[in-house]
Amino acid sequence: MWQDAGLRAARRLVSAFESALGQWWTPRVVEHPFLMPAAEYKEVFGDYTNVYETTVPEAGGSYVLAPDNMPASVGLLRKHGGDEPLVAVGGLLRVLPGGAQPLFRDRHIWPAVQVTHLVSEQSAVAELERHRLAVAQLHEMLCLPVMTVRTGSLASYGRTTYLTVSCLPDGRPTVTATLYVMSGRYRDRLPTDSEVIDVGFTGKLLALVALHHRDAFGLVLPSVLAETQVGLLVEEEDRQSQKWLTAQTQAGVRVRPMHSAPPPYARRRAERRLLRQGVPLIVGVRNEALRMARRYPLCRSDLPALPESRVLHGELTAHDDRLRRISAARFSAGLREAGRLVARCDRCAEANGEEIFGWAVPETGAPCDACGAPGSEVLLGGRFY
Repeated sequence: MWQDAGLRAARRLVSAFESALGQWWTPRVVEHPFLMPAAEYKEVFGDYTNVYETTVPEAGGSYVLAPDNMPASVGLLRKHGGDEPLVAVGGLLRVLPGGAQPLFRDRHIWPAVQVTHLVSEQSAVAELERHRLAVAQLHEMLCLPVMTVRTGSLASYGRTTYLTVSCLPDGRPTVTATLYVMSGRYRDRLPTDSEVIDVGFTGKLLALVALHHRDAFGLVLPSVLAETQVGLLVEEEDRQSQKWLTAQTQAGVRVRPMHSAPPPYARRRAERRLLRQGVPLIVGVRNEALRMARRYPLCRSDLPALPESRVLHGELTAHDDRLRRISAARFSAGLREAGRLVARCDRCAEANGEEIFGWAVPETGAPCDACGAPGSEVLLGGRFY
């Protein structure tokens, strides 16, 4: 993840989210300074003990290191005006007792993507719903299963709180994004008269992609993240293959040619290098014969000619659909079939003593699984990360 290919994958993650937000807004992406005056931070968040603090005599005081981006983002929005959301991208540092897992629950949270949006009180819930749809679309592009729940367990932070929930490969649920209309407790400490929407997710999404999408050769990237969507194995570049490469680039397909020497074992090694990099499709050219390798499961088939752009786009769509089906089956087994995602009426939800993590958003009406009365879907269980 910390090598060039991983850094570029993180940038494509942010770009994919920008495109999802772009359905409704023209978001601006920024990166805030590493240091924030401690007084400015504590004015909003009080004495939170989960950030690192240091004294910088040259700068004239105490600073917190890579803290929450919301105060700085609200300041920028107030300064420059506008009704568009601000997307802060960078890293966050957190004091984390116990063990840490890079990209999953880490002291250095990177990439951290935090959206701040100033809206009117009347439009707050409708705008939050648009942000929810954008986050859900991002999961769709990453081929990760997702549901949104409304929860009251974080009422001190958000007066309306949504959490998106996906799953690990073993079906256990995990939170992937947070979406808030900020509570008055925090909104009143910020220099704004507007309602504040706060949306955030981290590199944990990339970790989930790596956990879910893999085969015997290694990582299998969704097409939106793959730096190389189609690998082209050629013995030597000729005019025909060069013309084909140019056409694919113009059609928005990311193709990478790789030299493959005539011996079969050399061609196999070249193919495996591409497979280990997560490439979804590989087209091999050898002695005028053509073959396409598809992932997950790996299968190869002969081709009559170099495929046109529309064929490649269709193959990439089919590739993503395969990834989605497999991860969706794990989600269904881990939540619905395991009895964590159920329907409950209000009476049974209160009387059964069950711990409800949250209510499905949008509300999904269904007969109560306990008594048959009209109810809605809820996610059972205590807090989980």
